Amino acid sequence: MIDTGLRWFAATLCIAGLTHIGAILLTPSHSRDLAFTGIDFSTADGTLVRVDNSNTSADLDPAFLNAVCRFDEDTGPVRLTGTMPGTYWSIAAMSDDGRILSTLSREDLRGSDIDLMIGRTATLDAARQSAGLGSLDTMSLPVDQGFVLLRLFAGGLDDRSLAQEAFEGLECRPALSE
Repeated sequence: MIDTGLRWFAATLCIAGLTHIGAILLTPSHSRDLAFTGIDFSTADGTLVRVDNSNTSADLDPAFLNAVCRFDEDTGPVRLTGTMPGTYWSIAAMSDDGRILSTLSREDLRGSDIDLMIGRTATLDAARQSAGLGSLDTMSLPVDQGFVLLRLFAGGLDDRSLAQEAFEGLECRPALSE
């Protein structure tokens, strides 16, 4: 009788242990799906939405200021414009499930000003032709919707104020809305 109870107890511990180990091993693959779900894009009228610890579970470096904007095939490509300070910055286009699709940094673009159109290749070409934008930088993506994450280094106090000014001047709006 004790032997049977001990076997059931050992089997229960083994099943619980394997379940616990499985859950721990699978958590990282699901965490990226939830990292940016708390961001409210509904109030973004042509501006980027600031990302911080209050609206994301992503582990973002505090030395950077972060902002995002949505892109969606229904509204066409988006156009990201503004003047950036001389510090390091990068742009990452991400799918809704958190996969990084494409990246650019300050060194990849032609100057300190950003004038970038982001979307699918076919819609980018059509938007450039209809708006007469021949020399505009583009970021071609393989998905219909997602978001753009802009990161700007703001390590020191002087850099942080310049970075905040740059963020306030950035616009992310549908490319054909002009």
